[in-house]
Amino acid sequence: MDEHQLVAGLKSRDPVAVRELLGLYGNRLLRSACLLSGNETEAEDLVQETILEAFRSIHRFGGRSSVYTWLHAILLNRSRRYHRKRARLLYNDEIARQDRPSDDVATHGPDHGQVSSALKTALERLSLSHREVVILRFYEDLKIDAIAEHLGISRGTVKSRLHYAIAEIQKILPAELNVFSGRGTNKWEQLR
Repeated sequence: MDEHQLVAGLKSRDPVAVRELLGLYGNRLLRSACLLSGNETEAEDLVQETILEAFRSIHRFGGRSSVYTWLHAILLNRSRRYHRKRARLLYNDEIARQDRPSDDVATHGPDHGQVSSALKTALERLSLSHREVVILRFYEDLKIDAIAEHLGISRGTVKSRLHYAIAEIQKILPAELNVFSGRGTNKWEQLR
């Protein structure tokens, strides 16, 4: 099913089109939602809300972007609402900090779990606007111009947010895990 058929199917409330939409974009949306929310359960809720909102508002889809770009914009808006709502809640994260692994675990080099955990922590510490550009650039593999258009901001603002987000990540991640630092891989230099 191509995008035009998918949109037509969604507009006609075809359940096959909804399954197709989930099959094509569900995992990508979930990955972005996990990175944006920092919580897998919340991410699943965000994706579900995104799909429901897309289904309800499919008549407004004008085709000026791809279906995925449109869905991701809805996800970003849902994520922003989630963070505004969450910011109003007060909680004490002291319990989460008490159960830290010992330093001798890192002596054998980082494993996939350590890297994932460190990246998740670093992303959670970024502001939402910085986290969005990092996710769109490095996880969704969008170019600067596409990110600017997607977020409705200037190209310079995208570059500035990326610069400050990467600088913040460099401060947060241990040097051996930091692909943005001089001691990490040269992947950042290749992406410039």
